[in-house]
Amino acid sequence: MLKKLLPILALSLIATSQVNAASGNTDQRIRELEYQIRLLTQRVDSLERELDREQDYSRHDRMYQCQLNIFGQQYKGRSSSRGKAITKVVNQCSSDHDDMFCRPEAVSCNNY
Repeated sequence: MLKKLLPILALSLIATSQVNAASGNTDQRIRELEYQIRLLTQRVDSLERELDREQDYSRHDRMYQCQLNIFGQQYKGRSSSRGKAITKVVNQCSSDHDDMFCRPEAVSCNNY
């Protein structure tokens, strides 16, 4: 499904940008491109969460719960893979803070 969806999304983005390029309105083009990027990012994040959920529940032998506390905010990630759980935490933190505060070494994990 992912292989079919990404080319369609890319083609729609290209078509939209070509239409706006012909109009010559730079500000409008930039706003439209930013909007398309936000949509694509949301869709990719949704697909990644769906794939992670499928992979997490396919392996029941162990589960990692990782967390990071930064500036009073707590970020959590869970996966059957320790590396994936840490990556989830770091990605959540990085979306709110600078990368220098969201180091993988600072993440603590529990194994269940």
